[in-house]
Amino acid sequence: MGPILTFDKSFLEMLNPSEIDELDLQFKLFVTPILISEILADLKHPAPRQGKLPEDLVRALARKLVSNHGVIQMHFRSLGLGEITGSLASPVTMNGQVIVDGAAPNVLQTKDGQGTIYDGRQDWEMWKAWANGDFTQTDEYLASRWREQSAQIDLAAITTQWAEFCKQYLANARTISDVIERVDEVIAKPEEQATLLEMAFLFLDAPPLARGLGIRLLQAGLIPDVRSWSPYSTSIARLGIIFCCCLTLKFITSRPTNVLDLQYLFYAPFGMVFVSHDRLHRDLWPATTTNATFVWGAELKADLQRYVQAREAASAARQRGEKQPYYPASFTPEESVIARLRAKYLKPPSSQSKSGPTGEFEQLPEDVKRQFREAMELLDERDAQRGVKARFGNKPAK
Repeated sequence: MGPILTFDKSFLEMLNPSEIDELDLQFKLFVTPILISEILADLKHPAPRQGKLPEDLVRALARKLVSNHGVIQMHFRSLGLGEITGSLASPVTMNGQVIVDGAAPNVLQTKDGQGTIYDGRQDWEMWKAWANGDFTQTDEYLASRWREQSAQIDLAAITTQWAEFCKQYLANARTISDVIERVDEVIAKPEEQATLLEMAFLFLDAPPLARGLGIRLLQAGLIPDVRSWSPYSTSIARLGIIFCCCLTLKFITSRPTNVLDLQYLFYAPFGMVFVSHDRLHRDLWPATTTNATFVWGAELKADLQRYVQAREAASAARQRGEKQPYYPASFTPEESVIARLRAKYLKPPSSQSKSGPTGEFEQLPEDVKRQFREAMELLDERDAQRGVKARFGNKPAK
């Protein structure tokens, strides 16, 4: 278990099975909804590589995630709209922790309401089905819909809409850093809070009811500053504004899918490490609101290759009867990006800390056994609702 890491499709495509296994060993992975959508969209890829069918592209990527899938993050729109309309109890936490969707069918709340159980089996079933080439009509529809939306992206219209803003506020901007600085100055002004709220609704694709509620809250003086009222929604609006300005000023490439790839950066606050081999993500990373670290895909892949080789060498040595230290211990933060990230985000155990009990279920503390039993009961109840055989049968795990 390592630092929480998110990755985009460009990085996943770079990895072979051994490298993604190593990635899963060194980090705690989480998956964004945009990654799932992008992978499934390949089912309707208009120009797959020679000798490949579109479904082959999906199967290849899904195979990498069957055994290495991470927790799926709650969709940014649900988080942003819940925050900006006040329907969430508090502003979204943006401290590197993954937030799951409590309304998802595989997410359960404990009976005391104090805990969350994430049932990863349904995620595994999805990746396994795609890896086997078993696609439903819903999968086909969603893939087609994604392609249709991509084809409808009008970059010329975006640049036309933002030309006046750039002329007024960014006439002297020469770099992306200049754009970020000027946009921050604008959205900090009290007289621009209504405009900032509208931008948040725009990039969240808010329905009319949510827009009306937010505007009434602002007019009633209950949202004196959008940034403090809804920091996560502000981070989305800020990124969207900066993207549109950079596009208009030609500081980033005019690739239609960049509009969709931007969504990966909306999840930057919910991890410790973000890895991508996409220039858009690298160039706009300074515009994200996060304490996470950006890593270029090729750099992390090269490090993973070294770890894989070290793991294989250590395994071969053990088979020869040689005593081997844990292979990652041979990598230092000075020479390894993985070691550097683990040193930065993982706290070493205290000298006074003790490891928990191991072995049989009955050796666990009573409160831990109670939590396990309750979790198993809840999962069995959910399996009954799904019409599948209960996994635990209310019996403690051995």
